[in-house]
Amino acid sequence: MVLRERISEHTYVFRSNMYAKVNAGLITTPEGCILIDTLPYPEETEEIVHFVRRRLRSNVKYIILTHSHADHVYGAYLFPEADVIGHLYSRKLLLTQTRPALTKARQTNPALADVRLRLPAILMEKEAAVRLGGATLIMRHAPGHAPDVISVYYREEKVLFASDAMMSIPYFVYGDINDLRRTLRELMEASPLEDLVQGHGDVLLRGEVKTVIETHLAYLDKLEAHVDDVIARRLGKEALLSLDVGECGISHIALEGLAPRLHRENLIALYTRKIKRLKQSQTKQKQAA
Repeated sequence: MVLRERISEHTYVFRSNMYAKVNAGLITTPEGCILIDTLPYPEETEEIVHFVRRRLRSNVKYIILTHSHADHVYGAYLFPEADVIGHLYSRKLLLTQTRPALTKARQTNPALADVRLRLPAILMEKEAAVRLGGATLIMRHAPGHAPDVISVYYREEKVLFASDAMMSIPYFVYGDINDLRRTLRELMEASPLEDLVQGHGDVLLRGEVKTVIETHLAYLDKLEAHVDDVIARRLGKEALLSLDVGECGISHIALEGLAPRLHRENLIALYTRKIKRLKQSQTKQKQAA
């Protein structure tokens, strides 16, 4: 059963119990609702559908997809009446990456048999806003976890939906470590906050946000320093993976125990990219000589 939490007068958070504590947000207004992401499996998103229709006696006017990853978008088809908003990159990534992945996933997971991707029809790039029934939601590009991530700030109730720019462990395998650093710093300097909803994990209260972001920035710095040292000393994979996630300030049990795996993937992704850039630089130097 999905965990439902009311975090302010008109804001609910729904958390998946089936996959990595994914969060979806719901803003309620007299003119309808705005849904921020969906949950990984249709049966979970169905609980949101029932809550909106039966409990609130309302409907969803807009769905904001914060990025194209499957665990945030698969349930959008359950709200056919809603207009879908997303970053302009999301539309491309949904077509070229998420849709082929869904076709493959259906072959082994019957729970996804009826899922149909919905593409954003309303696109934004750097910043945009949607207004409904007295609610103002400001969307900003927040890359790093992935190139198409957007954050959503509910101005009237001072709630920030940070998407996967904020998780229990920073994760940039599909994005860029430097973009993620910039986004985290921007989130720390964001408009006045009462709550920050992470893409995965617990809701952060106002007093926790700065400390958690500083921990995430320190994690990224330590991870990159380790990778640079491994490359400089020409060490192998064993040395690369010797940096334990706990040494970087992240709990081993974060995200239901997924943190060590995500940490290893971060290490490998950053090492691979740096080695590639190093080889490209060496090739250019040889060509110039």
